[in-house]
Amino acid sequence: MIYKPPSKFAKIEESATLKAGEKAKELQDKGISIWKLDVGEPDFNTPEPIVRAAYEAIKKGMTHYSSTQGLPELRAEIARRSGNQASPSEVIITPGSKQALFYTFEAILDPGDEVIIIEPAWPSYKQMVQLSGGRPVTIDTGEDFQPVLDSVASSLTDRTKAILLNSPNNPTGAVFSESVIKGITDIAKDAKIWVISDEIYKDIIYEGHHVSVTSFLSYDDGLILIDGFSKSYAMTGWRLGYAVAPKPVISQMVKMQGHIATCPAPFTQVGALEGLKSCGGQVREMVAEFARRRAYIISRLRANDIPFMEPKGAFYFFIDLSGRIKDGMEPSEFLLERAHVSTTPGGAFGEKYKGFVRLSYASSMKTIEDGLDSIFKATA
Repeated sequence: MIYKPPSKFAKIEESATLKAGEKAKELQDKGISIWKLDVGEPDFNTPEPIVRAAYEAIKKGMTHYSSTQGLPELRAEIARRSGNQASPSEVIITPGSKQALFYTFEAILDPGDEVIIIEPAWPSYKQMVQLSGGRPVTIDTGEDFQPVLDSVASSLTDRTKAILLNSPNNPTGAVFSESVIKGITDIAKDAKIWVISDEIYKDIIYEGHHVSVTSFLSYDDGLILIDGFSKSYAMTGWRLGYAVAPKPVISQMVKMQGHIATCPAPFTQVGALEGLKSCGGQVREMVAEFARRRAYIISRLRANDIPFMEPKGAFYFFIDLSGRIKDGMEPSEFLLERAHVSTTPGGAFGEKYKGFVRLSYASSMKTIEDGLDSIFKATA
């Protein structure tokens, strides 16, 4: 039988962030040493108290189906931390925050509804909106990769259903200012559209402080909060995230999860609960190490006259190398072939950014040092 993909997949692309790592792995399998500065995954082990709590839960037999919405104890703790007097009934635990995002789009979008996405942006946002029958509407940021309020307002149409925010931001490391976040929530309230706030990097801040959308918008007024445990607690492989939203939205997500995933693994949820309660110190230690790496990269970029914006959060630099690559190659491809450094192509985060690369410093200092040496040599 000849397979013909359904039309909904015509515009769906592979995950560029994961694809970059796969290309590097192909070269490594050929015996070529690659300095990996691509995938956004902390290089730390999951904190021991989380591992121990999950292990004890496994030994106690928590290896069966559990609540589709998530363990009540974990939902209660998340609700307590999520502002605006959220209740456990307004929380769903999902197998990764990607799943929470996808459920969100499925729960709120009718065919043709528009979602405003501020670029540069994590590429999966657009793909998920399209899979859910929506239309992504992209707008560019301004100075220091901050959203421009006039651009947000002018992008509204009678089909606009939501605007998506991600601060601290992937790929830029920008932390949106309080005035910008308040301005966007004011626009959303006036237009009666949803604000979907992806705050997965909220604990990884180097300058200033994280301003949550919950400071200006209640869940009942249209806020859907997305978060998870992958970045702050080095739990990428555990696949655990969550959404906080008005109860009618959560009830639709619970329906979907019941048919798609049944439930998140209960023992992972026990581990996550322990992380929230007792691993703040480990999170701060991890962030301090990221800060040390960040400072090192800043000094090296300055010494080599490469323009960049200092990231205020997350663990990425978004660097314009268009002026350093002279042979027409896409910078990320050039660095992989000529410098044996794996980065993520900037074009994945927006058509305008093909001359950029995303450089992740969620790698060892040795990898960062050697990788930068090779980058500067290849682009000199």
